[in-house]
Amino acid sequence: MRKTIKIRNMELGAGRPKVCVPITAIEEEEILREARLAVEAKADLVEWRADFFAEADDMEKTVRLGSRLRDVMGSRPILFTYRTEGSGHSMELEKYIELNQRMADAGDVDLLDIELFMGDEVCQKFCEYAHERNKTVIISNHDFDKTPNDQEIVERMCKMRKLGADVPKVAVMPRNAEDVLTLLSATNQYANAHADGPLITMSMGWLGQLSRISGEIFGSALTFGSTTRTSAPGQLDIADLKYVLDVLHRPENV
Repeated sequence: MRKTIKIRNMELGAGRPKVCVPITAIEEEEILREARLAVEAKADLVEWRADFFAEADDMEKTVRLGSRLRDVMGSRPILFTYRTEGSGHSMELEKYIELNQRMADAGDVDLLDIELFMGDEVCQKFCEYAHERNKTVIISNHDFDKTPNDQEIVERMCKMRKLGADVPKVAVMPRNAEDVLTLLSATNQYANAHADGPLITMSMGWLGQLSRISGEIFGSALTFGSTTRTSAPGQLDIADLKYVLDVLHRPENV
């Protein structure tokens, strides 16, 4: 039986998938407004996509905003992400590492997302750094062009765990329905043969919406739903997503 991860008031990997709302606003007050909307929508947690924040390069401001965001979110977890893969945003590696370390030090965020392509040494050292501060680490890999074969997807998740990730995350772009099945099959293979804790996978775009609804059947522990703006292709509105999950989890349907 796979272990779960307790993060504030949330147990990742237990029961129905947790619903995360991405915060993608540019300005500080708009970021806080999106956080309040997520609370009103009863999101389980939020992902602050700091790469959208206009002043993310100013680490002092980013840390202070993290504190304000914590005040809004109360007991709900915050996932901190500075996404470069497919986002159109970039940051020098040294600054990327420093920013994530500063956010881990500050204590206001609970999970941090590190991109696999930053390199094995970067990922491993950051996992060690974050774990010393009792933070949960997601190592992620996003392919916005295609869907690798199922063996490659499984191998990537195994590598993430080996490097120290608490939660491996893979998101891929399907070109046809078979690609969606490939992602779900890989999720199932990893969950049954390798996983000792929560994992997150999704197929993006219109075709991949099925994976955002049914991913839990194959082993994925978290899905993303939006309130105002999406952070990736194919994300559903949180109200629609929660409605579908509610239907699927009615006692008579379970």
